[in-house]
Amino acid sequence: MAQRIDIDLERVRQVADGLSLLHAQLSTTAATALTTGAHSGLGTPRSLGAVRDFVDDWSVRRGRLLESIEAVGTMAEQTATAFTQVDDDLAASIAPAQPVAGTR
Repeated sequence: MAQRIDIDLERVRQVADGLSLLHAQLSTTAATALTTGAHSGLGTPRSLGAVRDFVDDWSVRRGRLLESIEAVGTMAEQTATAFTQVDDDLAASIAPAQPVAGTR
């Protein structure tokens, strides 16, 4: 009994695009917001130290998160490409041969 695989390739591509956008936004805005927050009048050296520690820790975690987002986005793109190729190959293998003009 044959099984059917049904994958919404457009949705997979949308996920890849969304992850790419998320990666770009997280790469730029998060770092800016956190570093400028340290100069926004928090006041005491202790509170500024806490903010710096948070920013440093966040930078490391954000870097790891960015790597993961990029990896999953790449996998989504590759998945869509691979399934499209398999679908094209299967369609080509079952298409009837076209007769050559002038032959029977």
